[in-house]
Amino acid sequence: MNTQPFVLILLSAAQRLRLNDGTEVTTGFWAEELVVPWQILRKAGWRLQVVTPGGVPPLIDPESLDPSTLGGDHSRAAYLCDAVRQITGLRTPLDLDALTGKDLDTLIGVFIPGGNGPLMDLCQAPGVDRLLRHCVAAAKPIATLCHGTAALLATCGGADRSPFCGQRVTCFSAAEESATPLAGRWPYTLENRLRQEGFRVSTGAPWQSHIATDNFILSGQNPASAATLTHVFIERLTSTPTYKGEQYEC
Repeated sequence: MNTQPFVLILLSAAQRLRLNDGTEVTTGFWAEELVVPWQILRKAGWRLQVVTPGGVPPLIDPESLDPSTLGGDHSRAAYLCDAVRQITGLRTPLDLDALTGKDLDTLIGVFIPGGNGPLMDLCQAPGVDRLLRHCVAAAKPIATLCHGTAALLATCGGADRSPFCGQRVTCFSAAEESATPLAGRWPYTLENRLRQEGFRVSTGAPWQSHIATDNFILSGQNPASAATLTHVFIERLTSTPTYKGEQYEC
């Protein structure tokens, strides 16, 4: 496994999103929510490792590369598609459930991009619960973006109280969900679910950059929040006793 300090990029392995009417649509990670943080973190010199439940290669949500989703910007869609192809580790991610204690000790922070996939698997994976509780205990920063915040739900519902209960977070808002083609068909409204579990949810204007920070967690509301969230995450990384630099690049 890893012998050098690294930032863990946790992606969903879900391939289908089951809607509340019983139908399913293709899902995965949101291209921009992976590309932007990846490029910023790499430019800053951090070593990165892609991890998924089961080590399953993650899928790109096709909607995230649709020019109509990007305001009709075909060049942006082509750029994101090419940028995803250049990301190392997507075809051979580490298995979240196979991470050893040494792997957990070596990681220095966790970044969880969104897309709708986390609503299916990261929200209930025991491996996610283990990973996030380790980070809290070891004071390692965690950043979640958009629907990636659903991963925090994996720490809820068990015998042990979630270490994030009462923490201030944000996510893709109910208002934003209601303005998508899936309006009224989402498996659940993440904003409402987080509130029900005791999180203090802060949301900003739809489609605008908005982040929330607390002791254990940094979060961004939507794709527009990706860059700001990543820079704040880097600030948190550099304020903890971790390692960075070109000598640790892949």
